[in-house]
Amino acid sequence: MLDTEYIENLLKGKEGLEFQKCCVNYLRKKYGGAFEEAATMGPLGDGGKDGYVLETGEYFAMSTWSDNIATKIRNDFKNCMDKNIELKKFIFVTNRKIGPKECDAIDQLKLRNPNIRIETLNHRDIAQGLVKYPKREVLAILGKPVPYLDDKTVYFEECSEKQRTFTLWESIKDSMHVYLTGVVFLTLFCVTFLYFRSDWAKTISIFVLMGLMCVYMLLNMNSLRKYKYAHKILYLLVTGRLQVQNEVLLDEVTHLTIRRNSAWNFTVNQRSINCIKRGCNGKVFLNTQEDGSLIGRCEKDKINHTYRVDNNFYAELL
Repeated sequence: MLDTEYIENLLKGKEGLEFQKCCVNYLRKKYGGAFEEAATMGPLGDGGKDGYVLETGEYFAMSTWSDNIATKIRNDFKNCMDKNIELKKFIFVTNRKIGPKECDAIDQLKLRNPNIRIETLNHRDIAQGLVKYPKREVLAILGKPVPYLDDKTVYFEECSEKQRTFTLWESIKDSMHVYLTGVVFLTLFCVTFLYFRSDWAKTISIFVLMGLMCVYMLLNMNSLRKYKYAHKILYLLVTGRLQVQNEVLLDEVTHLTIRRNSAWNFTVNQRSINCIKRGCNGKVFLNTQEDGSLIGRCEKDKINHTYRVDNNFYAELL
């Protein structure tokens, strides 16, 4: 278990979206699936890293502004009230110091809204909450690898270039191009076999179809690159394998993972590490075993350079 001061120092070193991401991770851990991020496109969305717990009526406004925090508190509270939700508690989350001006602003809001609890949550409060959790869970929330546990322990980092966040509808819409292409090709393929009787005619038709398919893919490359594995996401949802705040392997070939941020919002990542096997400079990617558990395999040696991976994406060399 880590001490409060250590966690607080880690949080102090995070700014902007990095701090907000840690806050979201902490709130997901604390409230589980009840915590929802305020979607950018939706009735509760304002384009920021805000969140809410509908069951308890708590709303979290996250900010890293350094100028005029008192004004930011008032504006965020007003924006929250404008959303017309059943609000019981408003929590302003910040990594800045709450001084007299900020306290005055909060007191004024309390006087005007006696039925709503108004609180602040800073890096010290979060540190005090995180200290109750096991070390690996804390460091996973903070996005901090554990280099000092032992020589065989590593952390699968996210690849920002591969990271994409989208809704289920966007996934279906962007995947439709690939599915329609496959259906059309399969239909024409079947028609060709039924229509032509001679083998040479069938062969020529197949080559023509393949050529047209290649041309089509080249002409629509930008659209095809938006493919988001809609059928796999739907399968994970229907089978219950992808719960809110869980992250599982989405595609074995590209080693992509998918995290369910909220009910209909997802983030795709590709996690990897550098192989720590002596003399190896390969990259290690995530794979699944027969029992569904994660395992890391090095691209240089997938048999001998393997890693046991836990749900927080820490791994041990086997």
